[in-house]
Amino acid sequence: MIDNIAFNDVPAQWEEIRENSLRRVDELGKRGDYIGGKAIQEFEERFSSFVGSRYSVGISNGTDALKIGFQLFDLNSDDVVIVPANTFIADYLAIKNCPTSQPKVVLIDHYEDYTMNMEHLSEYLREHRNSYRKVVVVPVHLYGHPCNMDLLDLMRKEYDLLIMEDCSQAHGTKYMGKHVGYLGEVSVYSLYPGKNLGALGDAGILTTDSEEHYNRARSLRNYGSSRKYHYDELGNNHRMDTIQAIFLQEKLDLLNKWTEKKREFAEKYLSGIKNKKVKLPQISDDVYHSYHIFCIRVDDRDSFMDYMNKNGITTIIHYPIPIHDTAIFEGSDEVYTSSLTDACKDQIVSLPIHPYMDNYIQYIIDKINSW
Repeated sequence: MIDNIAFNDVPAQWEEIRENSLRRVDELGKRGDYIGGKAIQEFEERFSSFVGSRYSVGISNGTDALKIGFQLFDLNSDDVVIVPANTFIADYLAIKNCPTSQPKVVLIDHYEDYTMNMEHLSEYLREHRNSYRKVVVVPVHLYGHPCNMDLLDLMRKEYDLLIMEDCSQAHGTKYMGKHVGYLGEVSVYSLYPGKNLGALGDAGILTTDSEEHYNRARSLRNYGSSRKYHYDELGNNHRMDTIQAIFLQEKLDLLNKWTEKKREFAEKYLSGIKNKKVKLPQISDDVYHSYHIFCIRVDDRDSFMDYMNKNGITTIIHYPIPIHDTAIFEGSDEVYTSSLTDACKDQIVSLPIHPYMDNYIQYIIDKINSW
């Protein structure tokens, strides 16, 4: 048995960036521009180039980036935000932290590839679009699989939608050859340490092609101030740490390589796992999946996870409790559809997936096949 196969291996990433990072941290210390310094601008420009956006705004973390994104849309109680029922709680929390009156939240179920069901979304819009002033749709590219952006684009035009893409698990993901984030008026990425592109602490980034959104997001992350001691609206201190921008820029140089390694291991999972009790993820055609998470489904999850743990393999659940089953879900919000989300919540299991699995990918597959 191999001991302690980690779900992710962020220390190995550090070893790849350590030398350059320490040199650049020393340069930062000598410059002293610790807040909003040179490294922030450099990383923002590099990230924009990587994803193909006009502007990027470095922010303190992904949840704060979501908060700023929703604030840019100037939402109130006459509006609605539509999110997947199976997304992480941060999307819901960010909506509930809108500084003015809050919009309604509607939850939509997912496809077998775990992204928002566009047919259900279309049905909801046909029935209810005229009930709201603004409709914001948040396509979450969950686990690194892109949503169906062609269908969403058609609905955006037909129903006058605002789009905010949650790309927090999709750095490097592409739909029809284009990096996700291209459709949203605003797109948001968490840069939490375990993400495809992760800091050595908390960080996030917001991208947009709108100069107005860019300038306002920069103000909102800095107390709502575009000029020192002048406060234009209710902002907050949501600035990215300059030292994190250094680490992130070093990792960005390696992201394509790391993504290709994860895709290699994902293909080995897909071709090598033969156990009929294990349901493999469904991957849509014409997508470039970044495999932030490799999610399978099993009926007896507790037994499976216990078996994997006894064989030294760490597994995790993303996510065991849907938003509408949490204590904070408000009765004024709506679950439009959630049957697959409800069915999957007791079955989903995430297998280890990271760029450093050469020595034990076959061991994991063999153990799964023996379960």
